[in-house]
This record gives sequence, C-alpha cells and structure tokens, in this order.
Amino acid sequence: MQSQPRPSGRTRMRVITNSFAVTRVPTVVLFQYDVISPTLKPDNPRRRSEIIDKMQLTNANIFPRRGMYDGKNIFYTIGYKVENMTIPVQLNKSDKTPYIVRLTNTTYIDSNTLNDMVSSNGRAYRQGGDQNQAAINALQLIVRQAANMRHGFPLQAKSFFTKDGAKELGGGLQAWRGYFQSVRPVLGRLLVNVDVTHSAVVKAGPLLDVAMEFCNFRDIRDLAALPTDPNPQRWLKLQRFLKGVLIKPGSQFAKWSKGRPIRALIPNAGGYEFHVNGQPTTVRQYFQQKYNFALRYSTVFGIQIGKDAVFPAESFVSLAVQKPHQRLGSIESAVSGDRQLLDYQQSDFLATAGMVISTRPLEVEGHVLTPPQVLFGGRQASPINNGAWNVMGRQFLTPKKIDKLMVLVCVDPSERQAVEYFTKALVGNLTKLGSYAGGAPYFHIANLQNMRKTLEEVHKMQPGFVLVILPASAAIPRRYIKFWSSVISGIPTQCVRKGKYDSGKGLDQYCNNVALKMHAKYGGINSVVYAPIMDKLMGTMIIGCDVSHPAPGVNNRPSFASMVASVDRFASYWTSAIELQKPRQEIIEAIGPMFQTLLNAFVAFPENQGRCPHTVIVYRDGVSEGEYETVAAAEYDQIKRVLQSKEITRNTKVVFIIVTKRHHTRFFPERGAGDRSGNCPPGFVVEDQIVHSAIPDYYLLSHSGIIGTSRPSHYIVLRNDAQMTQQQLQELSFNLCHSYAAATRSVSIPTPVYYADLLCGHADYHFSPDEVANLDDDSSTNTSNQDFNLEQWQTVFKRGRSQKSLYFL
Repeated sequence: MQSQPRPSGRTRMRVITNSFAVTRVPTVVLFQYDVISPTLKPDNPRRRSEIIDKMQLTNANIFPRRGMYDGKNIFYTIGYKVENMTIPVQLNKSDKTPYIVRLTNTTYIDSNTLNDMVSSNGRAYRQGGDQNQAAINALQLIVRQAANMRHGFPLQAKSFFTKDGAKELGGGLQAWRGYFQSVRPVLGRLLVNVDVTHSAVVKAGPLLDVAMEFCNFRDIRDLAALPTDPNPQRWLKLQRFLKGVLIKPGSQFAKWSKGRPIRALIPNAGGYEFHVNGQPTTVRQYFQQKYNFALRYSTVFGIQIGKDAVFPAESFVSLAVQKPHQRLGSIESAVSGDRQLLDYQQSDFLATAGMVISTRPLEVEGHVLTPPQVLFGGRQASPINNGAWNVMGRQFLTPKKIDKLMVLVCVDPSERQAVEYFTKALVGNLTKLGSYAGGAPYFHIANLQNMRKTLEEVHKMQPGFVLVILPASAAIPRRYIKFWSSVISGIPTQCVRKGKYDSGKGLDQYCNNVALKMHAKYGGINSVVYAPIMDKLMGTMIIGCDVSHPAPGVNNRPSFASMVASVDRFASYWTSAIELQKPRQEIIEAIGPMFQTLLNAFVAFPENQGRCPHTVIVYRDGVSEGEYETVAAAEYDQIKRVLQSKEITRNTKVVFIIVTKRHHTRFFPERGAGDRSGNCPPGFVVEDQIVHSAIPDYYLLSHSGIIGTSRPSHYIVLRNDAQMTQQQLQELSFNLCHSYAAATRSVSIPTPVYYADLLCGHADYHFSPDEVANLDDDSSTNTSNQDFNLEQWQTVFKRGRSQKSLYFL
C-alpha cells in the first residue's frame, strides 16, 4: 500500500474502513404496517414485543414467516402481505381480556426503491418522504433484529453490549464492549457501518455490594444511614446511579424470566408498610412469613419495582446495562469471528429477505492534504509536524499589549508563593510573545463567600485584564466572574485552576497556552494561516453556526443559537451574534437578523472599504441527518433574503455546509502508514466510494491522533451557489482547522464552528446564579416547549454587553 503523489501535491493513501458492503440487496418485497394497540402502553416495549411474537406464533396461517417489529408502532412482513386486520392476543391463560392489535398496511419496499436510493440522482434519498424512511427503517431492522434478540436488547436498539472482556472501572461499574450497526445508502451500493462502542455498566452481583462499592463504604451501617445523611447529595447520587438498573431476585425468592428496572429507592425497607389481603404488614414480616427469610439489613434501603412493589435490596442481584468506546480487530471478529456476534451468517431475517453482507471490511482510497503555513510576527512561519507547531521563539503576529494586569486570588493564602511563581512565569511568556505592556501585576484577595462584593472592588480599580486563580472546584465563583466580565464590566478574564498553575513540569508550555487565550481575548491576533486557497478569500465571509440545548428532559431553559463570522481575508478577526430560542428547537429561528448584524460588521471593517462579501460560506454544526434539508432550507432562505434585500448584495453567493462528528465512520491505515498513534495523518480526506448518492460530501480527518481511534469530521455540501470545487472546499476546511487562536495544533472542526460552539457555552454566563435560580423558579411548572416563557429569558439576556472579542475562549 505505497503512497503515490498526485499532480496537485496530494498524496494517495489506501485505508480500511469499518463499513461492509451489502453484496445482495433484499430480493423480496417488504410490506410495512402501522401497529395500533389501544390496550397497550407505548412505554413498555418489552411487553409490546412479547405480544407481537405471540400474535405471529398463534396465527401461523396468517404469518407463515416471522416478521420484523421495531418495538413501537411499525411491523414488516418479509415476502408476503397480510390484509388490514384486528387480532386479539392472549399472552397468558390467566389474562382476563386479550390485547388487541390492529395492523394497517401503509407502504412497501422493493428493489426499485433501494436502487433509487443509491443511484447517481438519488431521487428517493434526496426527496426523503415516507417511502425513503420506510426503506431505511426496514433495512436497519433486517440487519439489527437477530443480534438484538440474541443478546437481549430492545428490537430498535442501534447498539448492543456484551460482557466479554469487561473491565472494572470501580464505583460499582464495569466497561462493556458494544457494537453499533447502521445501514447507509451510498453512491452505487448499500453499506453496513459497524463500530465498537463502550458503555458504563452496573456490574453484576449482589445489589448491596454494588451500592457499597459505588459509595466507597466498608460498613453496611453507613449505607443504612445514607437517607438521613446531612449531605443529601450522596443519597441523591446513589438514587440516580441505581435508577433503571435491571435486577432479579435471588434464587430462593420469586423467579423472574427477565430482569426488571429499579424505579426508586425506599429508605428503611424492612419497616415499609403495605397491605396483604386487607391486613397491614411490613416488608420484614412479609419475607419472614412467605420465604422464612429473616432480613439481615432491614434498615437499609429497599427498591421499588413497578408502581408500588417494594423489596429489600439484600434479596436482589444487579444484571444490567445503563449507558453506552481497539476497534478494527473487534469489529472484524464480531462480523466474521467464531462467535458471530452480529449474526450476519445466521440471521433468519437476512436469509428470508435474501440479503447478503460481505464479511470483509471495505478498503477505500483517500488522499492527504498539504498543511498550510502558520505565520507569526515578521511573517515567520512555524513548521507543522503531525498537525502541531510551536510558539516558542515566536512573537504574535499583531500583538496587543496587555496593560494593568490584576491577579484575583481565590485560593488559600498558603498558596500565595505558588501563585506568584506562576504569575511571574506567565508574564515572562507574554513579554517574549510581545503582548505585555510592562509593570508588575497587582494582586487582589477574593472573598469566596461574597464574590459580588469582591467583584465590585475589582471594578472600581478598573484593571485592563483579570487573571483569576481558582481552587480545583469552584463552579459558582467562576459563574459570578464570567457574568461580571460578560455583562457588568466588559473586562476580559482568564481563569486558571489549582493543579494547573502549580505544576513545575510543563509549566512553560502551559503558560504559553494561557497566553494564547489571554492575547486573543484582549483583541490581539496570535497568528494567521496561509495557503494558496486563502488568496481567493478576499471578500469572502466565513460563518460558523451552532445550537446548544438544555440537558435532556429540561424544558424550562432556552436553547442558544450562535453565529461567528470572519471579517478579514485571513479569517483572523471575528464578530459574533447569539440569540435565545425555545428548548430543543434545532432551526435557528433568528438567523436572518443575526446574519444582518454580522454583515454590517463585515462592511464596517476597514479592509473591506464598505463592500459586502462576494461569497458567504456557512459551516453549520449540530444537525442530524434527518434534519439536513429542513434546516438548510429554512436557514439558507433567510440568509438569501437578507442578501437580496439590498442592491449591493444581490450577487453574493452562499455556500452552506453541514459539519458533523456524530457518525461512526472510521479509517484504519496499514501498520506503519499512520501517525504515531496509529491513525491516519492530519489532512486525510475521502471524497468518493463511501459518500452520499445525491449530495456532495466528504470525510476529513484534520487533527492528529493522541489515544484511541480518531474520528473524522463529515462535511455535507447542501448549497453551493459559488460553484466551489470539492478540492477548494476540502483545502479551505482543512486550513480553517489550523486557525483556532487558543491552540498550537490543528483541531477537529473548522475554527468558526468551534467558536460558535464555545459561544453557545459561554452564553450561559449572561445570567448570574441568582437570575438563573429566579428564572428556573418562574418556569418550573412548564412541562413542554409550548409553555416555555421565552420572553422572560430574553429580557434578562439582552441587557448583556456586546462581545467584541473572543471572550468565550
């Protein structure tokens, strides 16, 4: 596998991917049905699956071959069709009333549907719709169903996990290896993407032992006293840890065919009262009478199963999986090894459908892009080696000298000597880099119990920059400091934590990293990236967009939508805009007004002499595959409307690119052909063979590997009014991965996308801790996005100061 240079200067490289070709597509017609069962709760997929299985077993004349069920509302028959019908299903003889299943035929998938998805015009895939979605769903189920059933996972699960090779993590957890599977239509064929993943799993064993290990207790009495502990966080953490864990009773108690999830923990299980035949009793008395079993630890917590059943924890063992990372060998073994974990050669679903999957991973050819130059002061270029360069011996390109540096000390006075040593080293590095105005920094001791008063004192002294020395854990003080910086004062701050600044080894490099951030926040330019493609960027505006959402299940906090844009030809000066929107909304609703703000800043930048950009290149992060067209259409149209509203911008071209790392495609070079970590070198790109059938796209690995298997970024070009070539887009994207101001190595996604993501995270600091608490209380009764009062949050948010430098680094 020798590399050969191309005329363009690129270097060819063949690699193995974790994709397997479908060598024969289904040869039979697949019929899809809606499954409606009014007597069955939708939140019980295990029971639903049992009912569908029983329906087929007891009606073999209707279902001659086993169909596929997604565990929710869709059922498929393979090679035969049944009429719309209502079928009663009785799971057990003791059931008084049967479950009612209604099947309604909605569509079918044949070879024409599949061929359309992988054809060069990609009609079905590009247009989407029910037919396309049905085909994808059906293929996923054909591939996944046998393995999920065999390993006891939900029918619709994308991954399953096994305990083979499990590793102890401590705290009652083990790391289990899992396998992800996904069918992907690409140009000319179907592929099955297989990846290794890992999950933190509650280890199997007596439940009390697991709880003791999690809490790091040695005495069972500590566990019994946990619900009344003065620090409630420990009890809450144990509840969160065990909730949802599957358990079974010990062999001397009830026999359950399958594990059941823990719903809640109940303090003092032995004393818990309930009624049996109308008579009050306790869990302790019940186990003594029914099983002749005397509880040894009756004051320890119990577990609630279902709505109201409570059992002592000592009578159960844990089984289960909670959450879902050597890769190629494990994948190949799972596909073609002796144990056939993925069941490709044994699956009756694949056999019945006539579908065949290759057992050899696909080899593809890509090429390695030439890295750009990183220029420092005096146009001095720093050599790039494996995606990294060194700032030592360099000066910043456009230094802005930091004046009136204050050191806000938030650690114990005993740390004063270490703080002063670090500050002296940092000032020395800033001076060498040409970004320190001189003069000794002055120190101010913070009162962590009253940060508001401390920051009022700091404000009166009007420092030019505040270096904050924080303890190892100081989330609340940091929030006050960033709120003060972003909203109240506009004075840039840089926080460093104990454990970082007091390390002698590597201190010089750490100081340089801190200096990069400080200088960028202060408005200086550390360096610029230069390559031939950059000559074509005069008059080009490059934008990064992202949306960040509140934590899952949180509906009383907004999502943040951010845009960051370059205003100069080297993409070194940046402007930004950010807005709030309803929770979980992915489309940037206010992208038009936000873009107008950025456009005004571009026109006002001296280099552009009042001219609008001739090209706007938008990199959009955070979009899932099913939302590509919806998001692009809505956001692209708003940007175009802004451009068409003025005569001088009507000829501006827009390029709209989705950037994502939420995929499972990996590349494996031959031994000795990769970088020091065994990964492909930075700049490796694949633009064919495994790409989309209808939309131009490419995979680019822009950063060097450190540990594990590097993940390339996937670029999907949804709009290309400027008719830029694939090579131009690839080189531009790769170059932009070298312009991140706070690093001396290439990053995994283009800098504007990185900045947009950081800006979303920083937006939370526009609210003080007290304001967040008040806003949460005002909207605590909200149960859905429709009830969310966005105006309350916007009123508080918009009185914040405008961020004109990279405060969010």
